[in-house]
Amino acid sequence: MPRIARQYWGPRNGRNVLNFNWPGVIDSHSTVIVTAGEYARNDDPHAPHTDYPRFVGAADIRVCNISPHGDTPGDVGGVTFVVDVDWGAPLHIVTDIIVLDPPEDIEIQ
Repeated sequence: MPRIARQYWGPRNGRNVLNFNWPGVIDSHSTVIVTAGEYARNDDPHAPHTDYPRFVGAADIRVCNISPHGDTPGDVGGVTFVVDVDWGAPLHIVTDIIVLDPPEDIEIQ
């Protein structure tokens, strides 16, 4: 069954190399999908981050270079990826990190 983690990165613009560690869930053999979008920051200090709505604004936000890791000594496991925010000022960014079930070995005949 897929697992999903939502991560709020705060204000970003330009090219951002980000890393999300998820020990015991992601290793270098994992299949990981990352989505990114803009979210409306809630100025209420008591509101949980999960209450911040995501939306499509005028900026282009792209995810690329998704690289799961976790098979070398000392590496707890996670994923490194790039989020490119094409906007002149920093925007609040959120990602969903989706880890799929292991791929099946299928013999092609």
